[in-house]
Amino acid sequence: MKKIFLLIVTLFLFACGKSEESEKKSSKESLKMDKQQILDIFSEAEPKTLDASRSTDTYSSNILALTNEGLVGAKMNDSGVEEIVPAGAVSWEQSKDGLTWIFKLRKEAKWADGIPVTAKDYCYGIKRTLDPKVGSSYSFLLYPIKGAKEFNSGKIPEDGVGVKALDDYTLEIKLEAPTPYFLQIAYFKVMYPQREDIVKKYGDSYGAEGNHILSNGPYILKEWVHNSRIILVKNEKYWDETNYYLTQINALVVNDINSRMNLLASGQVDIGRADKPEWIKQFINSGEFFNIKRPALGTNYISFNQKNELFKNDKVRKAFNIALNRDELNKVLFNGVYEPAYGYVPKGIVVGDKEYRELVKEPIKKLLDENTDAKKLLEEGLKELGIDKNRENLEINFLISGTNSWSRKYAELLQQMLKKNLGIKLKGEFVEWPVFQKRTDELDYDIAGQAWIADYNDPNTFLDMWMTGAKIAPTGWSNKEYDSLIEKAAKTSDSKERVECFRKAENILLYKESVIAPILYRVNNIYARKYIKNYKPTVIAAYDFRNVYLDGKE
Repeated sequence: MKKIFLLIVTLFLFACGKSEESEKKSSKESLKMDKQQILDIFSEAEPKTLDASRSTDTYSSNILALTNEGLVGAKMNDSGVEEIVPAGAVSWEQSKDGLTWIFKLRKEAKWADGIPVTAKDYCYGIKRTLDPKVGSSYSFLLYPIKGAKEFNSGKIPEDGVGVKALDDYTLEIKLEAPTPYFLQIAYFKVMYPQREDIVKKYGDSYGAEGNHILSNGPYILKEWVHNSRIILVKNEKYWDETNYYLTQINALVVNDINSRMNLLASGQVDIGRADKPEWIKQFINSGEFFNIKRPALGTNYISFNQKNELFKNDKVRKAFNIALNRDELNKVLFNGVYEPAYGYVPKGIVVGDKEYRELVKEPIKKLLDENTDAKKLLEEGLKELGIDKNRENLEINFLISGTNSWSRKYAELLQQMLKKNLGIKLKGEFVEWPVFQKRTDELDYDIAGQAWIADYNDPNTFLDMWMTGAKIAPTGWSNKEYDSLIEKAAKTSDSKERVECFRKAENILLYKESVIAPILYRVNNIYARKYIKNYKPTVIAAYDFRNVYLDGKE
């Protein structure tokens, strides 16, 4: 999911036969449910677009995941481990050499207008995301597909991409090399099917308005009042609609955290994340909520624009990195709910069956051990740059998304921290999310407060975004050795070899080059009202509403 609180949300789906269907109906009839099944949730900011090929933020990903369905989904098994399960495809096969995947599509799957979802739609969606004319920031995720990178770079025509409809319900995808995490990409928005006629009908406005998209998932976008609310209604054409009891989902766009907490406390919204102790205490004491706490598979960080004269120098970047008091940032900004980050890949991310952070030491800790004087390091960097300025005369702009009190507290804390530890002046620039995205995409900033949340559970989702040519979080940095390590990790299924590639790459990113400054590992601390039944969000899927219903809201 890009930048501030990026998060992918997927819906977890199962196939069923006629006998199973009758069982589900009788099961539904036995449930004690409110007559009105309307759920109220938050969108913490306005989605930039609902065009799956151009979407880069969590807020649009949340809505897209509710209105779309990819080839596969995921679910939590009885052991608490997430598993890939059938969704748009009922089954799949991988060739012995790992290079060819065959997906058998679900024949009962339909678009909201009743037209069947076919292999052609998946082909079109994937190739459109790769089309250089579309300019998708996420196109690099599809580079494991044969010819994808070359087509995206304008070097070969579209028909050179290894994606083909063998018939209406059989999709073939050929890869450049065996890719251990390929199935996990298959449930992300870059591989959603898209209807060519709908995309061409709306042209540049596709995905910009509620009536300019078409759903193939469990919900339809009924209304989108920009910067106010998004209303979703149940898709009666969806193949598994009998297992979706919620008839309407209202997503209120609320930027300010205190406003969100007040709405949650008053019952105007049913689910929300809480970090402040006073709110947590209120929710617990009310007895009206249940709590779900788990790793968010995300990292808050500060990016440095290397097109900026000052941040071209690695010692300057390192000085900023070691000047940050991560424990204080966690305590003041998140009341200790998050965890200090001395690496970029967060806790909870696995390689094979082992957690990456248990296998690999955090690179920033080594940087801190070797450099105790941030001011001295900064001065060395300035000297190398030939910048004849006292530290006290340096003024750095800190770009941050949001104009609320939390954003200002973040900037003020950083101002104090960098004044004390580096002796420099920091000025906060507060802009709304679309402006923030545009400016960071165009490298129009000095430093910026950002975050990344996993698109899938593998270190690659955190490390491939810094490869040369990736457009997801521009910093102006490029490193051939780094690129080769990530490419090597993508071409082997050996877990030990992959871990070693990732370890070396993360070391280059943070210890040798200090391209970014990781701050905190994110934790989801969710409070949901007790009348919400069967709500079991997984690590990477906050809004899995299959079998969820309301009993007692009315």
